[in-house]
Amino acid sequence: MWPFKKKIIEIRRPERPVFNSVICIPGYWNDAIEIFGQTEGKFMVVGDTIIDVENQRHYKFEMYGHNSEMRESFKLGGIVTQVTEDFLRQINEHVSVIYITGNTGNFEKARLLAKLAELLCESGGIGVRVETSGKAFEKDRWIELSSQGTDANIYELFVIDSLVLHNGTTYSCGMHNLGLMDVIVSGVEFREAHKLVRMFNYHRIIDKPVIKSGETFSLDIDSPKYLIIEEHQQLYDVNSLFYNPFGIWRLVRR
Repeated sequence: MWPFKKKIIEIRRPERPVFNSVICIPGYWNDAIEIFGQTEGKFMVVGDTIIDVENQRHYKFEMYGHNSEMRESFKLGGIVTQVTEDFLRQINEHVSVIYITGNTGNFEKARLLAKLAELLCESGGIGVRVETSGKAFEKDRWIELSSQGTDANIYELFVIDSLVLHNGTTYSCGMHNLGLMDVIVSGVEFREAHKLVRMFNYHRIIDKPVIKSGETFSLDIDSPKYLIIEEHQQLYDVNSLFYNPFGIWRLVRR
């Protein structure tokens, strides 16, 4: 079902970059003690650091007061996840906002960060926005996906695969949270392009192939084939949280 042919060029990459994911969680907390006092010692806050005691990991922690722009941020980020007006009303009533930054770049580290966000949602958080992809969730949906914890669920939490440029180009954003290249396709009608981007990403997270530039991909034996090449022009500036240091694959119809 996933034909890959003709090994042409093997791209030799430098050492894998270190990547940090950033998540945002508005809530009803007044201080950090109120947040982490409910974690039964699983997490501790020391200065601006959260310590995951069980997994021996640490995260940067920032806490701010009410942000009047938070509702709009979650409205835009929640288009894909179909957040409700009632949820946005709750976001608008938040007391404080926390930002957590932690090293990810693979599924296991992303899974641990997701579990931390899950716990915070259960301790007074209203929702979660992944700042390194722009995707926003109501807390119940985040908890549902995180608690299941499969690679497919983690993908759904950290990646958007239906973004479109003004010229109709469709692409994904957020695969860098998982340590993978994003993908882009041009000249294809959106519905087909979205399916192509999504299935190409799912193929990589489920089947875990070693992909090389010059191979081909298709949805099935009867579908068009696409040449896989490396896109050297990034969609975002290197300083953007959306910038993917692992790179981007481009699919070109043959």
